[in-house]
Amino acid sequence: MLNGFPPIEDQEAKILVLGTGPSVRSLQKQQYYGHERNAFWPIMDQFFGTKSETYEQKWYLLQGHGIALWDVLSSFDRKGSLDSAYSIVVPNDLKAFLQEHGKIQKVLFNGKQSEAFYKKYVAFYPEGITFVTLPSTSPAYTLSFSEKARIWSEQLR
Repeated sequence: MLNGFPPIEDQEAKILVLGTGPSVRSLQKQQYYGHERNAFWPIMDQFFGTKSETYEQKWYLLQGHGIALWDVLSSFDRKGSLDSAYSIVVPNDLKAFLQEHGKIQKVLFNGKQSEAFYKKYVAFYPEGITFVTLPSTSPAYTLSFSEKARIWSEQLR
């Protein structure tokens, strides 16, 4: 079994971004969205007008703008990095997370598989929180960067 990362969180967070589980490259680097071609961090930098060079800067960028980041899965078996390759999954306790972070108003799923795992294994939809599925920032999802950035930016506003 592979293990995911702890959340990037802040009690003031208003948005929670949920991925599925770390890719092979992210696990190697021990960083969320560690693959060099993943669009997540470039989208964040473009939206906030920043240039985050270190992982620590990326972490603080999210915290400083009211964004929490976690994955639906706590641990899993998967061959490679594709979302279609999961075999055994254990979800994070997202119900408790949302209850403990009462200012969250929006959950953004980074791709359809994240939303599907949430629906299947968590299925907690409290009043006052909007749930939105966005295009995956993975390089395997072939939508152009500019289109991904445009759609993500609409939901980050």
